Amino acid sequence: MTFTTIIVALITAVFGPIALEWAKAYFKNQPEKTPIQEALETNALVSDQLDTILNYLNCDRVWVAQFHNGGHFYPTGKSIQKFSIFYETITPGTIPLQQDFQNVPCSAFPKALAGVHSKSEVAIPDYNQDEDYDLKGISQKYGSKSTYLVGLYSLDNHLIGVMTISYNKEHHTLTKDEWIYLRQKVGVVGTLLSDYLQCKK
Repeated sequence: MTFTTIIVALITAVFGPIALEWAKAYFKNQPEKTPIQEALETNALVSDQLDTILNYLNCDRVWVAQFHNGGHFYPTGKSIQKFSIFYETITPGTIPLQQDFQNVPCSAFPKALAGVHSKSEVAIPDYNQDEDYDLKGISQKYGSKSTYLVGLYSLDNHLIGVMTISYNKEHHTLTKDEWIYLRQKVGVVGTLLSDYLQCKK
């Protein structure tokens, strides 16, 4: 038993520092990720999350819009606040909307975005009864019967985007457990996007 202890101690003393130095050299020599590599990795992670949400909640569309600026007001130069849909997952037969919502001024949807900003969540279980957010026209064009919008927040609690799920086949009221699940996933996606946005490259 004593002999074994001595051998283990000897191996640890000799090979431990060698392994540590090898690990340092290995990670030091690893190439830094390029901006496109970082973007592709984040895109894949977010897309996986949306696929999971679509399947678990049995909805027809999940999309993520992020806020950004684009252009400036004349003559002051104040930045124009816009949003674009960066990620979308849909069921077969569902009309995609991602390409139709690029560089959209936030002023185009003041009630819906103000609702997300003030309450973090907007629920429209039935467009015929619960629509107070000027989204009915979009719901008719893309076939949505129920829609839920939830704010995406950065690690320092700034609103950076919106995740939206919708049901096209029939009206759906989210259960308490479904809300809990959705909020958890929103937290995961918000963290992924926040981590990516904080990269300085």
